[in-house]
This record gives sequence, C-alpha cells and structure tokens, in this order.
Amino acid sequence: MLFKNKIEYTKGMFVEIYGTEIKKVRLVLRIITGIAVVAAIAFMIYGAAARGFIMPGDFFNLGISILMALLCTFLPNLMARSQMKCKKRGLLGERTLRFTEHVLTMTYEKEGRSTDIPLEELTKVTEFDNFIRITIGGRSTFLDKKRFEIGDAAAFVTWAEDKIAENAEKEEEALALEETEREASALEDGEAKTEESDEN
Repeated sequence: MLFKNKIEYTKGMFVEIYGTEIKKVRLVLRIITGIAVVAAIAFMIYGAAARGFIMPGDFFNLGISILMALLCTFLPNLMARSQMKCKKRGLLGERTLRFTEHVLTMTYEKEGRSTDIPLEELTKVTEFDNFIRITIGGRSTFLDKKRFEIGDAAAFVTWAEDKIAENAEKEEEALALEETEREASALEDGEAKTEESDEN
C-alpha cells in the first residue's frame, strides 16, 4: 500500500471546496453588487432631495442590491447545501481510501462496503487548503490532508501528478497503436481489391 487516508464528508468540507473554486467569480460579483448598493443609495438620496420624499421603488432597488450582495457572501454555503440535498443518501460519513500502484480501494465505513477503482482512470488532482480532490472516471473523490495514515499530502500530490502523466502517455500510445492498426487494415483491404481487379 502506497497511501492510506481517512476523510469525513461534511458540509464544512463542501463549503471550503466551493468557496475556493468560485473565489474569483465571487470577488467580481461582490464588486458589482457593491457598486449596485452604492448606486441605489445615491439615487435614493438624489431622488429624495429632488422630490422631497422617498419613493417605494427606491427601497425596492436598494433591497434587491443588498439581497444580491448577501447571496454572493453565502453562495458556497448554498452550493454545499444543494450538493447534500441532491446526493443526500450515502454522501456524508467517513471513508477510508487505500492506494496501491494500480487500484484505489474506497471503504464506506458507515455502510461497511468497499469498492475498487482502477487508477488508470485518474485524470486530475486539485489541492485546497485542507483537502485534496482527485478525479477518477469523471467522478470526484476527496482526501483530508491532515489524516494521512500512510504517506503525506505533498508526496501524494506528486505521486498523483506522475500517475496522471503516465496515464496520459499510455492513452496516447494506445491511440497511436489503434491508428496504426487501422492504417494497416486499410492497406490490406486496398491490396486485396487490387489483386481481385488484376484477376478479373
């Protein structure tokens, strides 16, 4: 066994992950909503000074701007809550991940079952502050940086990146071999047709 890790899937984990992933987008949205709030207040003051009173529509515009600003602040929490609702069954709970050279064995401690995943399907590794995400066969699996029982986070990331490069190289070789076989088959078909033509 190369690495062993334990992780508990919780709402806090998803909040951190989504918060990191949408950090740049959330910053842009905060700037836009901040400008909208300031503009709404300015128009309210200007309108009140010009008309001598505040219209209900001014409060509505300000309220919408403030609501959007709050939405941007709590967006990771909302996304985490949505994730848990969509995949509530079997999503939360502790898991043990064991890595050999070719297979990831994931044990769902709560359910008492295990599943083997071939590491030939490993395509991506992403680091967060406290977690690591790996993408295997199009699905995301997470590791807790602080709970490595065999190996450590830095060594795992380096190993995973090497594994991904190795998988990409193997895939390129397989595609090249498939292309060579296809060309050879086409050449044989062409020669066979030529021979038939000569016989006729």
